[in-house]
Amino acid sequence: MGTKNNPGEYDCYANAEPDEPMFILLARDMAAPATVERWADARKRLIDRGLKPRSDMAMIREAEDCANAMREWRAKHRPLPSTKCAGEQ
Repeated sequence: MGTKNNPGEYDCYANAEPDEPMFILLARDMAAPATVERWADARKRLIDRGLKPRSDMAMIREAEDCANAMREWRAKHRPLPSTKCAGEQ
């Protein structure tokens, strides 16, 4: 799994073609982990249909690890605010 300081094997920025559109998700985005997991599920379906090679499973595993790491990072760096009502302890 890649970070800004340590790009991963499947670093999209390094692999992008000149002028190729891309969209990067950061762990601080609350929707990022679930979005990455949906991408992984879609990629698995493409593999099952023979449209992508089975070797892409390594990339999928990295994406799933990334989604988990995003959740861990958010819990540490951007915890959700308390949902207690006023006056609750």
